[in-house]
Amino acid sequence: MKRRLVLAAALAGVVTLVAAVPAGSAGRARAAKQAVSVTLKEYSISAALLKPAVFGKASALKPGSTTFTFANKGKFPHNFTIVRTSAGATKFHSTTLAKGKSQKLTVNLKPGSYLAVCTLFNGFHEAAGMVKAFSVGTFNNGKWGS
Repeated sequence: MKRRLVLAAALAGVVTLVAAVPAGSAGRARAAKQAVSVTLKEYSISAALLKPAVFGKASALKPGSTTFTFANKGKFPHNFTIVRTSAGATKFHSTTLAKGKSQKLTVNLKPGSYLAVCTLFNGFHEAAGMVKAFSVGTFNNGKWGS
């Protein structure tokens, strides 16, 4: 009987400790998920959240898990390539989308500068204007941060 009482007291203590941990503390380490809608057409890439950083101010995009949904609203095939241009090049790439098609791509963005580009036809689409610079995080005192 004494053994059961000790076991019950220990279990109650564990439950109390778990209940005392704030609900939000586990999620603070992870950045919130964010979604970006992108339109591809001749010869532009448009998305409200794809903007360059203003010195000392946070970008529209935060570091962390980001789902891009890109839709080809043009007459020709397009793709969506993301290249991180700061702190070493990192590339994320979609498949080629026929007109009227869309696709999702989820990536883990780190603080820094990026380019969104359509790389079709040996760079012709990029040269014609299908390139957009954007930033993730905050650029301050020569460094990128969250």
